[in-house]
Amino acid sequence: MSNGFIQMCLQVPNLGTLLFYIIAVLLVPSAIVASGNNKFLAEIYLPALVMLAATLTTSGEPELFANLYPEEPDNTSALLSKNFLNLLAIVGILVNTLVVGISTNNLVVGLITGLMGFIITFPIAGSVIPFFIRRTDIALKERTTFRFPGNWHKYFVGLVFIVTFLSIQLLVLRITKNMDLSSAISNNVAVNVGASMLV
Repeated sequence: MSNGFIQMCLQVPNLGTLLFYIIAVLLVPSAIVASGNNKFLAEIYLPALVMLAATLTTSGEPELFANLYPEEPDNTSALLSKNFLNLLAIVGILVNTLVVGISTNNLVVGLITGLMGFIITFPIAGSVIPFFIRRTDIALKERTTFRFPGNWHKYFVGLVFIVTFLSIQLLVLRITKNMDLSSAISNNVAVNVGASMLV
Protein backbone atom coordinates (compact mmCIF):
# COMPACT_ATOMS: atom_id res chain seq x y z
CA MET A 1 0.00 0.00 0.00
CA SER A 2 2.85 2.40 0.80
CA ASN A 3 4.44 1.82 -2.63
CA GLY A 4 1.06 2.35 -4.32
CA PHE A 5 0.60 5.68 -2.53
CA ILE A 6 4.12 6.78 -3.49
CA GLN A 7 3.48 5.84 -7.14
CA MET A 8 0.20 7.76 -7.11
CA CYS A 9 1.93 10.83 -5.60
CA LEU A 10 4.58 10.66 -8.31
CA GLN A 11 1.90 10.52 -11.01
CA VAL A 12 -0.19 13.34 -9.46
CA PRO A 13 2.20 16.18 -8.51
CA ASN A 14 1.71 17.67 -5.05
CA LEU A 15 -0.92 15.10 -4.03
CA GLY A 16 0.63 14.75 -0.55
CA THR A 17 0.63 18.54 -0.11
CA LEU A 18 -2.96 18.77 -1.34
CA LEU A 19 -4.11 16.06 1.09
CA PHE A 20 -2.29 17.82 3.94
CA TYR A 21 -4.08 21.09 3.17
CA ILE A 22 -7.49 19.42 2.89
CA ILE A 23 -7.12 17.50 6.15
CA ALA A 24 -4.85 19.61 8.37
CA VAL A 25 -5.62 23.12 7.14
CA LEU A 26 -9.34 22.86 6.30
CA LEU A 27 -11.07 19.91 8.00
CA VAL A 28 -9.32 19.74 11.40
CA PRO A 29 -9.44 23.53 12.11
CA SER A 30 -13.11 23.56 11.05
CA ALA A 31 -13.83 20.78 13.54
CA ILE A 32 -11.90 22.64 16.28
CA VAL A 33 -13.80 25.88 15.61
CA ALA A 34 -17.12 23.99 15.52
CA SER A 35 -16.31 22.48 18.93
CA GLY A 36 -15.72 25.99 20.31
CA ASN A 37 -12.12 25.34 21.32
CA ASN A 38 -10.60 28.44 19.68
CA LYS A 39 -7.91 28.74 22.36
CA PHE A 40 -6.53 25.32 21.38
CA LEU A 41 -6.55 26.35 17.72
CA ALA A 42 -4.49 29.52 18.31
CA GLU A 43 -2.27 28.31 21.15
CA ILE A 44 -1.38 24.80 20.04
CA TYR A 45 -2.70 23.72 16.66
CA LEU A 46 -1.60 26.49 14.27
CA PRO A 47 2.02 26.64 15.56
CA ALA A 48 2.16 22.82 15.63
CA LEU A 49 0.97 22.78 12.01
CA VAL A 50 4.32 24.20 10.87
CA MET A 51 6.24 21.60 12.87
CA LEU A 52 4.03 18.82 11.49
CA ALA A 53 4.57 20.05 7.92
CA ALA A 54 8.35 20.15 8.45
CA THR A 55 8.24 16.62 9.88
CA LEU A 56 6.23 15.27 6.96
CA THR A 57 8.46 17.00 4.39
CA THR A 58 11.70 15.74 5.97
CA SER A 59 10.39 12.24 6.69
CA GLY A 60 8.86 11.81 3.24
CA GLU A 61 12.01 12.79 1.34
CA PRO A 62 12.50 12.63 -1.60
CA GLU A 63 9.05 11.79 -3.03
CA LEU A 64 6.33 12.49 -0.47
CA PHE A 65 5.42 16.01 0.68
CA ALA A 66 8.41 17.48 -1.20
CA ASN A 67 6.66 20.83 -1.75
CA LEU A 68 4.88 21.06 1.61
CA TYR A 69 7.47 22.78 3.85
CA PRO A 70 10.96 22.47 2.33
CA GLU A 71 13.92 24.08 4.06
CA GLU A 72 14.97 25.69 0.74
CA PRO A 73 11.94 26.13 -1.59
CA ASP A 74 13.02 25.58 -5.18
CA ASN A 75 9.72 26.07 -7.00
CA THR A 76 6.63 28.26 -6.80
CA SER A 77 4.30 25.75 -5.13
CA ALA A 78 6.88 24.98 -2.40
CA LEU A 79 7.43 28.70 -1.78
CA LEU A 80 3.69 29.40 -1.58
CA SER A 81 3.04 26.41 0.65
CA LYS A 82 5.81 27.25 3.10
CA ASN A 83 4.85 30.92 3.35
CA PHE A 84 1.15 30.15 3.74
CA LEU A 85 1.85 27.75 6.61
CA ASN A 86 4.15 30.36 8.18
CA LEU A 87 1.34 32.92 7.88
CA LEU A 88 -1.13 30.58 9.62
CA ALA A 89 1.34 29.99 12.46
CA ILE A 90 2.03 33.74 12.84
CA VAL A 91 -1.71 34.47 13.00
CA GLY A 92 -2.13 31.81 15.69
CA ILE A 93 0.81 33.14 17.72
CA LEU A 94 -0.38 36.76 17.46
CA VAL A 95 -3.96 35.89 18.46
CA ASN A 96 -2.67 33.88 21.41
CA THR A 97 -0.36 36.76 22.42
CA LEU A 98 -3.25 39.23 22.38
CA VAL A 99 -5.59 36.92 24.27
CA VAL A 100 -3.01 36.18 26.99
CA GLY A 101 -2.02 39.86 27.28
CA ILE A 102 -5.65 40.98 27.63
CA SER A 103 -6.77 38.14 29.93
CA THR A 104 -3.84 38.63 32.34
CA ASN A 105 -4.00 42.43 31.96
CA ASN A 106 -0.22 42.36 31.52
CA LEU A 107 1.52 43.14 28.23
CA VAL A 108 4.79 41.57 29.43
CA VAL A 109 3.14 38.16 29.82
CA GLY A 110 1.56 38.56 26.38
CA LEU A 111 4.92 39.43 24.83
CA ILE A 112 6.64 36.49 26.55
CA THR A 113 3.89 34.23 25.17
CA GLY A 114 4.43 35.54 21.63
CA LEU A 115 8.20 35.33 21.89
CA MET A 116 8.04 31.73 23.13
CA GLY A 117 5.65 30.88 20.31
CA PHE A 118 8.02 32.29 17.67
CA ILE A 119 11.11 30.66 19.21
CA ILE A 120 9.48 27.24 19.51
CA THR A 121 7.74 27.31 16.14
CA PHE A 122 10.08 28.73 13.53
CA PRO A 123 13.70 27.83 14.37
CA ILE A 124 12.60 24.43 15.62
CA ALA A 125 10.34 23.68 12.66
CA GLY A 126 12.79 25.02 10.13
CA SER A 127 16.04 23.56 11.42
CA VAL A 128 15.95 21.53 14.64
CA ILE A 129 13.29 18.93 13.81
CA PRO A 130 14.66 18.16 10.31
CA PHE A 131 18.20 17.93 11.75
CA PHE A 132 17.20 15.41 14.43
CA ILE A 133 15.08 13.36 12.02
CA ARG A 134 18.05 12.99 9.64
CA ARG A 135 20.54 12.27 12.46
CA THR A 136 18.26 9.61 13.97
CA ASP A 137 17.79 8.00 10.56
CA ILE A 138 21.57 7.85 10.01
CA ALA A 139 22.19 6.50 13.53
CA LEU A 140 19.56 3.76 13.14
CA LYS A 141 20.92 2.71 9.74
CA GLU A 142 24.48 2.55 11.08
CA ARG A 143 23.74 0.73 14.35
CA THR A 144 20.91 -1.67 13.52
CA THR A 145 20.22 -4.18 10.81
CA PHE A 146 16.46 -3.87 11.34
CA ARG A 147 14.78 -1.78 8.67
CA PHE A 148 11.51 -0.04 9.38
CA PRO A 149 8.84 -0.21 6.67
CA GLY A 150 8.92 3.03 4.75
CA ASN A 151 10.09 5.93 6.86
CA TRP A 152 7.95 5.30 9.94
CA HIS A 153 10.88 5.83 12.30
CA LYS A 154 11.37 9.33 10.87
CA TYR A 155 7.70 10.21 11.35
CA PHE A 156 7.83 8.86 14.91
CA VAL A 157 10.95 10.91 15.78
CA GLY A 158 9.33 14.04 14.35
CA LEU A 159 6.14 13.51 16.37
CA VAL A 160 8.16 12.93 19.56
CA PHE A 161 10.00 16.22 19.04
CA ILE A 162 6.77 18.09 18.26
CA VAL A 163 5.16 16.85 21.49
CA THR A 164 8.34 17.60 23.47
CA PHE A 165 8.72 21.17 22.18
CA LEU A 166 5.02 21.98 22.58
CA SER A 167 5.13 20.60 26.14
CA ILE A 168 8.14 22.79 26.95
CA GLN A 169 6.34 25.81 25.48
CA LEU A 170 3.17 25.16 27.49
CA LEU A 171 5.15 24.56 30.69
CA VAL A 172 7.08 27.83 30.34
CA LEU A 173 3.89 29.74 29.56
CA ARG A 174 2.06 28.26 32.57
CA ILE A 175 4.99 29.15 34.84
CA THR A 176 5.03 32.70 33.43
CA LYS A 177 1.28 33.10 33.97
CA ASN A 178 1.52 31.70 37.54
CA MET A 179 4.42 34.03 38.39
CA ASP A 180 2.38 36.95 37.14
CA LEU A 181 -0.64 35.86 39.16
CA SER A 182 1.41 35.46 42.33
CA SER A 183 2.96 38.94 41.89
CA ALA A 184 -0.50 40.41 41.25
CA ILE A 185 -1.83 38.73 44.40
CA SER A 186 1.06 40.00 46.52
CA ASN A 187 0.59 43.53 45.08
CA ASN A 188 -3.13 43.34 45.82
CA VAL A 189 -2.46 42.20 49.41
CA ALA A 190 0.05 45.04 49.90
CA VAL A 191 -2.46 47.60 48.60
CA ASN A 192 -5.24 46.21 50.82
CA VAL A 193 -2.97 46.16 53.92
CA GLY A 194 -1.84 49.73 53.21
CA ALA A 195 -5.44 50.89 52.74
CA SER A 196 -6.57 49.23 55.98
CA MET A 197 -3.69 50.88 57.90
CA LEU A 198 -4.76 54.30 56.62
CA VAL A 199 -8.29 53.74 57.89
